[in-house]
Amino acid sequence: MCSRMLDQTIIGQLNTEERRLLTEAILLAPKPPQVAIEVGTWLGGGSTLHILRALHQRGAGHLWGVEADRSIYERMIANIRRAALEASGRFTPLFGFSQNVIPQWLAEQQTGFQVDFAFLDGGNRPGEQVTEFDLLDPLIPVGSQLMAHDAKLRKGKWLVPYLKRLDHWEVTLHDVSDEGLLYARKISDRPSNCSRSSARRILLRLRLHPVEVAAVVVPSKLRGTVLRWLPKPLSRRLADGRK
Repeated sequence: MCSRMLDQTIIGQLNTEERRLLTEAILLAPKPPQVAIEVGTWLGGGSTLHILRALHQRGAGHLWGVEADRSIYERMIANIRRAALEASGRFTPLFGFSQNVIPQWLAEQQTGFQVDFAFLDGGNRPGEQVTEFDLLDPLIPVGSQLMAHDAKLRKGKWLVPYLKRLDHWEVTLHDVSDEGLLYARKISDRPSNCSRSSARRILLRLRLHPVEVAAVVVPSKLRGTVLRWLPKPLSRRLADGRK
């Protein structure tokens, strides 16, 4: 009862339906996930808390959570300890940017290490989720699951089409929010050469889109200045890729 009441004081991402789908992915998996990784914990009240409790309910598994904002990271750790004390022993926080943290984390593991569940909800640049996926994919066994938030926004605009081209994954896009929730299950060890080539072509096309080229070429300070000049609703839509 007390921990449930604490949930109300911890700000978290994902709506009720997204949290249900995330929880069920773990609770209904044929085998209890032993290793779970989340990129982008924020304050811990959304995906982090629900993944952790689902693992605890199954009586197995450990969650590693990556967060790049120091002040958020420290508050998140305190929140998890308060709201899920009984399950906090199953959680290891990792501070830093995913492209640096994930390779280091993987290098520290023993031979044969596998990732059974991954949830990607980190930075707003679309290339980040693709990089995270490419780092984790070789360690994810057949039958395991990957989910990603903001699948309909800029954050997921590369991963969704990229993953759909790879025939060793089965992909579903849950249209249960404005942001969208991607669910994928690995169905074979590696993609066919044809699907791999198709995925690389679509990714190259996305990278060369004028908007994405401008995002790389235009200095970040200038982009920030332009966004600050715009009305806040419009600025947010442009930054997030909302329609």
